[in-house]
Amino acid sequence: MKLKNKIVLITGGGSGLGREMGLTFAREGATIGVNDIRPESAQNVVTEIERAGGKARPFVADVANSSAVKKMFADFIAAFGTIDVLINNAGIGRTRESSEVIPTHEKSDEDWHKMLATHLDSTFFCTREALKVMIPKGAGRIVNLGSIAGTTGLAFAADYCAAKGGIISFTKSVAREVVGLGILVNCIAPGFIDTPMTAPIEAEMRQQVIAATPIGRFGEPSDIAAAALYLSCDDSKFMVGQVISPNGGFVI
Repeated sequence: MKLKNKIVLITGGGSGLGREMGLTFAREGATIGVNDIRPESAQNVVTEIERAGGKARPFVADVANSSAVKKMFADFIAAFGTIDVLINNAGIGRTRESSEVIPTHEKSDEDWHKMLATHLDSTFFCTREALKVMIPKGAGRIVNLGSIAGTTGLAFAADYCAAKGGIISFTKSVAREVVGLGILVNCIAPGFIDTPMTAPIEAEMRQQVIAATPIGRFGEPSDIAAAALYLSCDDSKFMVGQVISPNGGFVI
């Protein structure tokens, strides 16, 4: 088992990529803290993990809120005593209920701030709290979820691209800062993956994405969970501040 006895916190763990990572990590022997803003989603994944023989516990919090993150980490450390791996996965694909794309000149202040807070603020808040535990013990792994949106840019998604680009740069900075303290920080920049976040993409647009992807399909959550596992275990002990991008060739 690659994560035997490791304590892992996954933000946005109640669905999609977070759920898949939780199930994968639990199979590899980790104890999982499943964070989500939706109590039922967090509990459902905890139940799935436990039914498969793993160990998990829900932690309900809005990770875009600094005080909520501090309380969540206090509860997490009280429950498990430490944290070995942090997966900053929480995110949203859109800021409004409508699935229609919003041109940059029509985005509101609320659209912009909500998108950056959900992705970039949450990554900072959670990383800050995790480092307070990891630095004294001289060990830890942090995996941030970027996106090809942050490496190549996507039209009509300036807020999302800015947030993901920020996460990538944040990763590189913090990686340099803490590598000498025994903590490895890396990033995953997924392409288009079949998850609830991409489900609203209309059929015509899906076909355009597939046509632009050399492998000829959307990715699967397991493709990202495998990359996250690699960055969280000893297999990646020489990886520092890197961006791994499972994207089917959409970006080469």
